[in-house]
Amino acid sequence: MHHRAMLGLLVGLALLVGLVMTTAPAGAAVPPHAAGPGPASIAPARGSQWYHAVLGLAQAHRISQGAGTVVAVIDGGVDASQPKLWGQLLPGTGIGPGAARDGWRDDDPNGHGTAMAGIIAGRNDNGRPEVRGIAPAAKILPVSTGAEANSEEVAIGIRRAVDLGADVINLSLGSTGTATPDEEKAVGYALAHDVVVVASAGNVESGDTAINSPASIPGVVAVTGSTAAGGFWRESAHGPRAVIAAPAPGIRAPVPTRVSPDGLDTGGGTSNSAAIVAGVVALIRAAQPDLDAPNVIERLVYTARDAGSPGRDDEFGFGIVDPVAALTRAVPVVRSNPLLSAPTRWGVGGPAPAAGRIMPGGQARGSAGDATTHGAGATLTNTGPIGAAGPDSSKPSPLVWTAGLGIAASLGVLLGIVTHLLYAWQRATRAGPGRAGSRVRPRSPTG
Repeated sequence: MHHRAMLGLLVGLALLVGLVMTTAPAGAAVPPHAAGPGPASIAPARGSQWYHAVLGLAQAHRISQGAGTVVAVIDGGVDASQPKLWGQLLPGTGIGPGAARDGWRDDDPNGHGTAMAGIIAGRNDNGRPEVRGIAPAAKILPVSTGAEANSEEVAIGIRRAVDLGADVINLSLGSTGTATPDEEKAVGYALAHDVVVVASAGNVESGDTAINSPASIPGVVAVTGSTAAGGFWRESAHGPRAVIAAPAPGIRAPVPTRVSPDGLDTGGGTSNSAAIVAGVVALIRAAQPDLDAPNVIERLVYTARDAGSPGRDDEFGFGIVDPVAALTRAVPVVRSNPLLSAPTRWGVGGPAPAAGRIMPGGQARGSAGDATTHGAGATLTNTGPIGAAGPDSSKPSPLVWTAGLGIAASLGVLLGIVTHLLYAWQRATRAGPGRAGSRVRPRSPTG
């Protein structure tokens, strides 16, 4: 080989080694509890929505689709004529004045209950493939409060859902102020009967940012909002009672055709977030039916993908829900609800924070001006801008770059010396005129 070719080869090798050394440590900068690449690097597959890709829903569905579980949706009722929900509804109950006795009619002006049921358990095989549920094999138990609801009706709804066999209760609603004694007792009744209670943290409105009730009740999985980039959704309420975060904005869901002619609409809010987490609970309970409610909750918080400040924080709680990790990772067994017991490795529990005046976490489908009254006299809204992405921990630090470049330089000097010695040896041993170096033909790209 000609000495110039040898020199080029060795210099290239040195640069390649240097490049590897400067980029390889990037993975080490990711916290050990982070589950793979961040959401910003994941593109939705054909027939999916952005949050399906972020949550790894296709992989989760290879493990569980929620078969055999019952998710109660306490809302304005559910439209049984929506094709995405054909065969998905159990006979439910009605509480509010004029509410459908079986819950099979959506009295909310924006079809809120239908949307939540669709996010949780919408069918895969009817209509648009990207509009499907987190737990498509689960069943929905609709508990209708009619067009409006108050705290007393919500408390009754929780008890009825428990008595009708719910495994998880979804409360994509709320009200300002502290929870009522009836709500607190109803939540206690659910927890005592091995039912997981999931509630939306609420949406920021008129400067109110604290988590609404019933999400603020100890033991409830209070869900805040996250974005496609893995950041905190800035329209989400937050505070010390935050437990976990889930996608909030830009979620397409089924609604009654009176709301949208094609039966689909797009909206944003922590209502979506709570419904997603309720669906994940159904996946866990179906995959591990022997787990009690405390250990289902422990799986949620233990496997959540940390975001924002390290450990638990007021925005993400324990992190963004990770269905695949919740279904596959080894998780320590607990003896009581980790949201009520002594602090765990991330500080679960502790004294209840002072409740403040807040806006609820319901979801207004459609335009920013849409709203629906669904709570103790509170107006529920949910539209807002996508929050900024959290810090990027995938990039190597300056120290790593400096060390890598130093190693590359040292290797370059060493390889230069070796090249010089090889060239000298070649000149000393050459007998006769030089021979043209053989040229290797590059392989065909298809070869």
